Amino acid sequence: MPDKKTIRAKEIAQAALAVFSTNGYTLASIEQIAQEAGIGKSTVYEYYKTKEDLFLAAIMEGAEEWIADLKAIGKETSDPIKRLALIAELYLESCQEDQKGTRMFLEVIAQTCLQGGIFFDRPHLIRELHQRIVRVMVDYLLDGVSWGQLKPDIARNAEKICINLMAFLDGILMHGLIEVGYINVREQIALFLENMIPLLIDDTDNRQNGIEHHGRATQQLQTG
Repeated sequence: MPDKKTIRAKEIAQAALAVFSTNGYTLASIEQIAQEAGIGKSTVYEYYKTKEDLFLAAIMEGAEEWIADLKAIGKETSDPIKRLALIAELYLESCQEDQKGTRMFLEVIAQTCLQGGIFFDRPHLIRELHQRIVRVMVDYLLDGVSWGQLKPDIARNAEKICINLMAFLDGILMHGLIEVGYINVREQIALFLENMIPLLIDDTDNRQNGIEHHGRATQQLQTG
């Protein structure tokens, strides 16, 4: 069981995540984070020496929550196609234009790509998070292969498939933010999955194993 100091550090990181998600890194202040956490400014400094430290902790806290949601999909359904649709839905829920996750998505990109950014000299931190997400997704594909729902040769390229899926989702979300009103992100993701899924399914045995038809599995994604 975590000790009180660990719990308090986590609470401060969660408060920082809320403030950074609302105000962005530049406009957020230690005072705002302290107020959000219900503590004094000096108490924040007992756990985190700088705003940069707080931003790092906030990003890691948010990432842990997101990965936990990703893992929860595996408990919700054993259908690998529905899992892919739910992963896409999780991306959409996390990064809609009117949600705070959008700001954090952009902040992380900026802090990674711009010289002097918090992650600019720490790319390994983002890479490690990326690899953890990929591993969860790979496990879902391998489950589908082992249960006879997906084609056997998927196992050989599972990691590459998941990296491509992540790259598409990240990219289309970016375009959706840039071209608001022109690109319907939900429709684009649904179309991508509709074309991707037939390449994965082992049609010779999917009915016996109870896999949902891919049209049904992505229907909710299409309609929202």
